[in-house]
Amino acid sequence: MTNKANILIVDDEVETVEMISFLLESQGYAVIPAYSGTEALEILQQGIQEPVERRSPIDLVILDVRMPDVDGHEICQAIKQDNHLKYIPVIMVTGLGSAEDTARGLAIGADDYVSKPFRAQELVARVKAMLRVRAMEQELLQHTRELAALNEINKAITSSLDLDQILSQAMHGIREILHVEAGSLLLLGEDNGLLEFKKILSGSQERIVGFRLKPGEGIAGHAVQKGGPLLVLDAQNDPRFCPRVDEAIGFVTRSVLCVPLKVKDKIIGAIEVINKLNGQFDENDLWLLNYMAGSVAIALENARLYTELSDFARELEKSQAQLVQAEKLAAMGRLAASIAHEINNPLQAIHNCLHLTLKKPLNEEKKNRYLGMAQEEVERLITIVQRMLEFYRPSKEGMAPTDVHTIIENVLTLSSKRLQHGKITVTKKLASDLPPISAVRDQLKQVFLNLVINAVEAMPQGGELRIETKLSGDEDGLSVAFTDTGVGLSEKEQENIFEPFFTTKATGTGLGLSVSYGIIERHGGRIKVQSELGKGATFTVHLPLNSTT
Repeated sequence: MTNKANILIVDDEVETVEMISFLLESQGYAVIPAYSGTEALEILQQGIQEPVERRSPIDLVILDVRMPDVDGHEICQAIKQDNHLKYIPVIMVTGLGSAEDTARGLAIGADDYVSKPFRAQELVARVKAMLRVRAMEQELLQHTRELAALNEINKAITSSLDLDQILSQAMHGIREILHVEAGSLLLLGEDNGLLEFKKILSGSQERIVGFRLKPGEGIAGHAVQKGGPLLVLDAQNDPRFCPRVDEAIGFVTRSVLCVPLKVKDKIIGAIEVINKLNGQFDENDLWLLNYMAGSVAIALENARLYTELSDFARELEKSQAQLVQAEKLAAMGRLAASIAHEINNPLQAIHNCLHLTLKKPLNEEKKNRYLGMAQEEVERLITIVQRMLEFYRPSKEGMAPTDVHTIIENVLTLSSKRLQHGKITVTKKLASDLPPISAVRDQLKQVFLNLVINAVEAMPQGGELRIETKLSGDEDGLSVAFTDTGVGLSEKEQENIFEPFFTTKATGTGLGLSVSYGIIERHGGRIKVQSELGKGATFTVHLPLNSTT
């Protein structure tokens, strides 16, 4: 019979030590004798300095109050003040039996008192009671430590969206909590159904193996196929064990605890731990691994979703850039006729000047005058072409301080011929105190140009375009309003005007206002419309003064 408890008996009287040792050894306890206070403290310190796997901790101290070298009360106080020893119960033995002596011992932390002479049955009963309390305290302390460690692991893995970091933190945490020799984390391939070893941790060595198991192969494969945990205490003789795993990683597996990784009842992999260092795997180990597997599964799913979302965001950004560029070209196409006319005028002037210069002999003064006129028209032509190139070239610029009025003037210059041919009068009411805003200039120019062209097309018989800028009432933003005197919009058209591919015209992509809406939204602003049929329309762009997108 053995109770597997280590009891330290401290007394300077050899007969007392032998008598108590006989009593306790007959009950199956392991006894460690100490004949002085100094020897007792050395034994206690030596126990806590041993590695965990070789440690034989003292579970109870029976301590005589009166000893020649170190007083029993001092030893008890030293035990209770040491963070590693303070949970060891102490039964003090005294031959005096005074109330003062008992009170002093209890005050410094003694857990119980026995007076000499004592009955054997009473001492054994008190020892058993103290060891029961010790066991419950140890269990509670262990659970507290495990929960604290679980909380730290949970915080670490759920705060990361990097797959490799999650795998490393999870395996290191699991190895520390369960005190195992090694562990591995496997993920199920969605395309091939194979279990792949993503991370193996053996001691302090961490490896990514890439080794794969077929469905149902190995202990992990069985756990995944079964959909529940597996505990194998003799792996080498278990028919489910896969020896080629040990061969691949150079490891000898004796015992295994494996649990599947599940997300919403879908199995995505498994965690297995190998060779417990301080005994056999038990139900508590299973509970801990199951709990950690739940947290790891959620963290892995979050990382997967984040990766998918990042990929989607990149594709969306790419598509948006392509859409913006396509709409730029469409807008330039809508200006094509007036731009062609604008280019043709300086070309015709250049042609006439050169023709006159070459046709007949001219004096130096006339020749220089004609050539000067040709040069002016060439520079005008260069300006027109540069303006067009700046507009339709794919933008690589980011947010920068932008003067809204400068953008408006550039757009009006670019569309001047279209406005002229459409018999459109432009009226401007620009605020004098408008500060620069943070914007992508090229994109803002595209929005304003689209609104100007739309206004021109809404006034086929000519009309007036009013452009007004002002600060918002709370001065946290500004607005730019484009008002035309055209045909106006119905309520239904106003509801759908910013939807992709919606158009009120016989031709057109129906993307201009949708793209403009997206651009302004990405600048942290908004765009709205007010209109009545037959009474024109006002498109107002609101922009924040400090946009950060």
